[in-house]
Amino acid sequence: MGLYDELQVVAQDVLAEFNQGTIRYGAVTSGAGAADEPGASSIEWVPLTGAVARGVQYRYVASGLAVASDKQVTTAVQTGVTPALKDFVEIDGVRYKIEAIEAKPGAGTVVANILIVRR
Repeated sequence: MGLYDELQVVAQDVLAEFNQGTIRYGAVTSGAGAADEPGASSIEWVPLTGAVARGVQYRYVASGLAVASDKQVTTAVQTGVTPALKDFVEIDGVRYKIEAIEAKPGAGTVVANILIVRR
């Protein structure tokens, strides 16, 4: 087991301890119909264990990844949840669209994900 594999477990434990409110991940599944009539898409909601939310950091606003009203969700790696830009995050019943995803660290085993979300 490598260092980042061990840090992934540590991040899961620490973030679970500081878990805030109710944060859920909504994975969008496209409709199953033909290309010209795909049908309605559906969202499968999964509670995130080990997720914290805050206002977005200034460095994301300065770099153009976010606007000042966005939120930043830090989440531990969770089985069955692979963040994607087409998906949503729900924080205490309010739905937010994922605008950016930043894996930490940038290469190798992911220890945590930072999601920039917008209402």
